[in-house]
Amino acid sequence: MKFQPGETNIICTNLKASLTFYRDILGFSPTLDDDGFYHLQASGQQFLLLPNATEKFPDAKYESIAHMSMDLYVKNLEKAYHYFKDHNVPFAQKWQSGAVMFVIRDPDGLHWEILE
Repeated sequence: MKFQPGETNIICTNLKASLTFYRDILGFSPTLDDDGFYHLQASGQQFLLLPNATEKFPDAKYESIAHMSMDLYVKNLEKAYHYFKDHNVPFAQKWQSGAVMFVIRDPDGLHWEILE
């Protein structure tokens, strides 16, 4: 039996804050559906913002709690780091010169690895 991944659900506590993050900071393209949820698209991948959560992800050290994280690829890691810093995006793991990645948090604390 084979499985093919489909849409990734991003379960959030605040639809407006998450939409602002994913649309305005990450540049994902949103589409509002009939039920008031937002579908997002980025590089051919589909996401769905579901504002059903009552709690944010715990503020714990990255990789200390079992969960999934997503990767975002950029052409210039240092430039991306300063972009997120300038937009007050919280870091789960800050970038240091020579590092191959850093980790940001969305408004609910979900992790996104930023890689070059």
